[in-house]
This record gives sequence, C-alpha cells and structure tokens, in this order.
Amino acid sequence: MSAGGPALFDDDLACDVRDVYRRMLEDRVPDDEATARCTTEWAGLPPEEEPVFWLALAATQSSCGRLAVEVRSRALEVIDSGVDVDRWRGSGPAAVAARAAALASLREQLTGPQPGRKAIRRPWRDVTDLEAGAALAWTAGNGLVAVLRVVQLLEDPFARTVSPVLERLAWVGREVPPPDVVAGLPAASGWHGWEPDDPAALGRRPAACIPFRLRKRDPGWAEVGMVRCGHVPRGPVTTAAGISGSPTSCGTAWWSTSSSG
Repeated sequence: MSAGGPALFDDDLACDVRDVYRRMLEDRVPDDEATARCTTEWAGLPPEEEPVFWLALAATQSSCGRLAVEVRSRALEVIDSGVDVDRWRGSGPAAVAARAAALASLREQLTGPQPGRKAIRRPWRDVTDLEAGAALAWTAGNGLVAVLRVVQLLEDPFARTVSPVLERLAWVGREVPPPDVVAGLPAASGWHGWEPDDPAALGRRPAACIPFRLRKRDPGWAEVGMVRCGHVPRGPVTTAAGISGSPTSCGTAWWSTSSSG
C-alpha cells in the first residue's frame, strides 16, 4: 500500500485525488466535469486501490459542498462492503480498528447533512516576470557586485509556478557593468559559492540558483536589491536546468544584503 497510516489522507493516492480535484475547482472547472475528469484519470486502478479513489473523492467533494450522488453511492458501497478495511488486516488489529473508525466517521459525514457549496479560491502562485536571457545585478553589503543571467524559466506543472534559473556571470567589481559588457560576460567558472574578500559582509551565495517565493508577501527579485542590467544571449543548454551542475533552490530573501549566510 502507498499509505503511511490508517487515516484516509495518509494515503498518497488519496492525497493526489484530493489535490487534483481541488485544483480543478480553483481553475473554475464545472463540478460535473471535474468529477468526470477524475474518474477518467484514475480509470483502470488495481482492485486494491480503486476503493481509496472513491473514498478520497467522496470525502473531498463533501468537504467542498459538491458531493455527487454516484460518488457518494460508490464510497458507501466501499465502506459497507468492508473491502477497504480488509486491506489493513496484515497491519495488525490496531491498524484495522483505526481504519474502521476513519471509515465510520466518513460514512457519517457522507450520510449526514451536507454543507453548502463552498467557493474555492484560486491561491496565489509565484510566476516570475523575468525572461530567459535577462541579466540582473546585485550589490552585496560590502559593495561588491554580482551579475547573474536568467538561464531559463523552470515551470512546475503541478504547483503551476514559474521560477527563473539564475547563473552567476564572470564579473568582479563594485560598479554595475554597462549592457554591452554584460552581453559578453561568460559564466563564472566553477561551482563554488561566491566568496569575496570580506565573506562576513556577504556570506556564501551559489554560482547558480532557483529563487522562489512561497507567499505573495515574500520579497521578489527587485525587493531584495536586484536590478536589470542588460541581456545575455542564451547559451547552449546542457541539462534540464540549462546549466551544468545542480542549481540551489533558495528563497529570494537569501539574496538580501542584510543576510549573512
């Protein structure tokens, strides 16, 4: 089983069903169509996993005030048949009792009064306004300037975020170089963090990184002091990230001049 425990959403499949269904509601997919898409996507599940699908879909629909009649019927059939509890008998009496209790609670939820239809808001998602090839300059607390280019944009199809992959360019100085100089800068050699003469004023910063924002109020690239300084033609793509090696994922606040490591 893909479950880490007897609770309904301790199961990876159950979480996937819940998350995909809710994302469709966030995208304003009509209720009937969202149900149909889910049943199509998970058609052909192994017999031991199909009950989990119906339980998870019914629980999610009920919590959203959208419990479909057929989904309710299929979930109650699973609960009343005992087929799902049987999957837990190899895990011992305590697991069987806990799963039975979870299903009894779900049965009560599905057969009781249903909540009104709830509005499902689309959450904020981080989508960068940078483009591949854009060059950014960042000035450390000690006055040293780093120049970075956007190698490419990295899309996460599930989270629906778009993040820039940044690569440090070979520039050493205390002034932001002009655009014509920026356009000819190669990538910084090596994959070591950037450590100037006064590392205490800067701390380590990676040679390549994928900055991200978890919340809308988190600072963006401009809020941490980065400024556009030109454009660098896209070089050859050597990996899925567009650069050799593995870029470091980090929050944009990591680049704040007030940060020391």
